Amino acid sequence: MNPSTLPDRQAILLSLVLIVGLILLSGGISVFVLSDPALGQAYALIRAAQRIDTFYFDEVSSEQLVRTAHRGMFDLLDRYSGYVSADEFDQLKEELTGTYAGIGVSVVEHELGLLIMSVREDGPSRKVGLKTGNIIIATDSVELAGLRTSESTRLLRGKEGTNVQIRVFRPVSNDTIEVYITRARMSLIHVPFAGYTPDSALYIRLLDFDAGASEQIRIAFDSLLGLSPNRPCGIILDLRGNPGGLFQEAWKTANLFLEEGTLVVGTDARSHWNTQEVRATGPDITEGLPLAILVDRGSASSSEILAGALQQAERAVLVGDTTFGKGLVQGFVSFPDGDGLRLTISRFYFDNDVYLNEFDSTLNDTGHGLVPDYFFEYIDDNEFVQTIENSLLLQRFVNLHQDEIASSSGKNIMLSGWIDSLELFLDQEGFIFTSFRTRELESILQEACLDDCSETSEQTIRKAVRMSEEEDRRQLHQFSSFLTMRLQQMACKQAFGTYRAYKDIIIRQRPDIQFALGLLRENSLKTSK
Repeated sequence: MNPSTLPDRQAILLSLVLIVGLILLSGGISVFVLSDPALGQAYALIRAAQRIDTFYFDEVSSEQLVRTAHRGMFDLLDRYSGYVSADEFDQLKEELTGTYAGIGVSVVEHELGLLIMSVREDGPSRKVGLKTGNIIIATDSVELAGLRTSESTRLLRGKEGTNVQIRVFRPVSNDTIEVYITRARMSLIHVPFAGYTPDSALYIRLLDFDAGASEQIRIAFDSLLGLSPNRPCGIILDLRGNPGGLFQEAWKTANLFLEEGTLVVGTDARSHWNTQEVRATGPDITEGLPLAILVDRGSASSSEILAGALQQAERAVLVGDTTFGKGLVQGFVSFPDGDGLRLTISRFYFDNDVYLNEFDSTLNDTGHGLVPDYFFEYIDDNEFVQTIENSLLLQRFVNLHQDEIASSSGKNIMLSGWIDSLELFLDQEGFIFTSFRTRELESILQEACLDDCSETSEQTIRKAVRMSEEEDRRQLHQFSSFLTMRLQQMACKQAFGTYRAYKDIIIRQRPDIQFALGLLRENSLKTSK
């Protein structure tokens, strides 16, 4: 998680080193004045770059040499510290401001370019008719096939009010169109859904802790708590896959649930500038409603500040899997050319001196994570489910049958027939799932054949391979309920938007949410006795 800047005195020191280097290069000062070891080391680096540029047998870029040296400094530090290019800093500004200028789509890499996974309902792409499942194959005549996602998305973003011409392939109608889109400035969506479950619990999905996240949470509570005449049975806060963001957004969010004086988080650092303890100012805006927080191994950094603070204060229970384990705080400093540094400046702790990371985080930059109060095995983590999701074939299947699947949304229909249709579609697309277990058995069989093992042993291994392959083929039907939910969720999102997908499908059917609801109901029953 990231404070916006390092203290000014550090920025001044770094700037002075650069200025001295420029003076030395221009010959304006004698080498003999370099009595300061730090300045001498900086000069040695510059001198080496000069000699390489002058005498190396092949042409090299002095700029690239300096950039490589910059990045080499961070090999001794933890993996979260590094040199930040100007382009990377532009992306960081989005986190710090909570806004960006673009066309309003979420995309993933595709062999033809960028596959649109979602279209913002208030964004410029929806106005020109772009839909989930469309593939952006070119922007302003630049073909996107083969480009990294970061390179392609950079072409889509730009200054507010500027136009971009994009070429789009529409798989359902099998045609290609060209459209002009005017880039617009949009706020980042931190809370895609906040609403009541059928059991009168509040469910809130929080995607990140970039600028504005805590305010969106507060607004959601203010609006929802006044909707129902009855007191909710509890709150489910979904932090699954939330990578974190800004330090201040984490403690501001925790502050919403804690009474005055409760320790939210403390930071421990070499510099007193970066050492602090943050305590809640109160009051708890939910008036003590039971709180369950969904976490997994993708819940990191600021997510862990919020979850850890509420767990240590016995204000919430954690449900799911152990969190990522990043108890370190980063700061940033920028240089005049637009580049800069990202440095780990402190580590955080909770009440009772609970740390996520050991003291020497350069050797152990991943901590042990927060252990949930109630473990829940997420189906999403299953090898088969991840394989079929990553193939994007579910999305392609939904594109072909969107209206039929979406029309059943919210009707509690199992749609077993769709699983049979999906199985046929996967066969036609050549999808074959081979588990890690099967691959290992095939490797053992290959080694056994090379080693001339006994016929009995070889037959036993072959039988094990066949049994494993049969188990692999059964996976589709073993996960039919989950896959049915995913098909409905994706179709509903495309047809009616994100809110309806959450309201009609996710909060009604997702297993981890139902598990957390059971805990809240149990807590409510105990409280009422």
